[in-house]
Amino acid sequence: MPQVFRNACFARPNGGIRLQLKRGGPLEDHLKSYEGNHMKKILLASTALIVSAGFASAEVVIGGDGYMGVAYGDNGNPIFATTDTSADQVPAGSGNNFSNYSFVYDLDVDFKASGTSDSGLTFGAAGDFDDLGASQGARGWDNSIFISGDFGTLTMGDIDGAAENVIGDLAGVGLSGLGDFNENIFLIGAGAQPAGPVARYDYAISGLTLSLGLSDDSGYNIGASYATDLFSVGLAYEDVADGATVTLFDIDALGSTGSTAITATAPNGASQIIGAASVTFANVTLKGVYGQIDVDGTTVDTFDQYGVSAAAAFGAASVSAFYRAVTTDFKVAGTPDNDFEAYGLGVAYDLGGGLALEAGVAQADSDRAANALTVADFGVSIDF
Repeated sequence: MPQVFRNACFARPNGGIRLQLKRGGPLEDHLKSYEGNHMKKILLASTALIVSAGFASAEVVIGGDGYMGVAYGDNGNPIFATTDTSADQVPAGSGNNFSNYSFVYDLDVDFKASGTSDSGLTFGAAGDFDDLGASQGARGWDNSIFISGDFGTLTMGDIDGAAENVIGDLAGVGLSGLGDFNENIFLIGAGAQPAGPVARYDYAISGLTLSLGLSDDSGYNIGASYATDLFSVGLAYEDVADGATVTLFDIDALGSTGSTAITATAPNGASQIIGAASVTFANVTLKGVYGQIDVDGTTVDTFDQYGVSAAAAFGAASVSAFYRAVTTDFKVAGTPDNDFEAYGLGVAYDLGGGLALEAGVAQADSDRAANALTVADFGVSIDF
């Protein structure tokens, strides 16, 4: 099909539709070989493409990613719910059956649309088709819209905040993410501010990136990063609104049934300073992150997060690993501190065309979890 339409020129003068053929090209030769209904079918298909494409200057790209495979999980008990009544009941006698093994499957289809105004401004939108019907309206934010020019780029919606934009996460492992324990904690951004959309302004020049993020409840963050082919460094500051509930660590992520998240309600606001640095050599990237969250006016004394990761590529094969820790110290006498540690190892083999084999294993433990959580998975991933 791409060869057939290579020499076709489409136009919409005065709002109308016109199909103009350039003579002497592959399209003309192809059409000459068809008669009657064959030509009509091609012209009708061409017209449908023009109508669906919208303005000539707009571009819409549809893609997606997904995976399928099998996973293992254990935290002293199996963790995957099952309808198999012969499987273990957790807790015993509860009637709720769990297994150590489960199939894992996920598919996300997304779109990116962009266009150019008469004055040269670039504008567009991006999102996941799964979210199109959710939280839309005056405060809808499950997708994002942007406008860009010489002044920089302004984006609003379900996006990372400025801190996450310049700091990022540690290298991930596994087919399904295995709990995403490699991800750093940020106060403002997708998932951190469920009350509404995030607005972010970015300006990039000669390896330097400046970002400013705002939430619609008085939270803000600002960050800067500088990157070369050899190294990158980033530093960011975040501040959330008075009275915000900051989730310092969600114990439920360890699969400890009945536990609650460690949260802090900050009457005087909460803030974070976080920095990162990475170096790349011989197809190996090493990264380190350190952040400290201040939640004065709460029972939390200090809260720190830090970690390191490595990712290496060897032809079609790649290996990644991470170690990450979160420490929470409390002021109240008798309240035990909470230390969290997680580490993981992953391997992948690129089969080409967006298809890959992936496998990983991770373990996470917390002072307030009864047992360490061990998870592993293996399967195929797709990216199209």
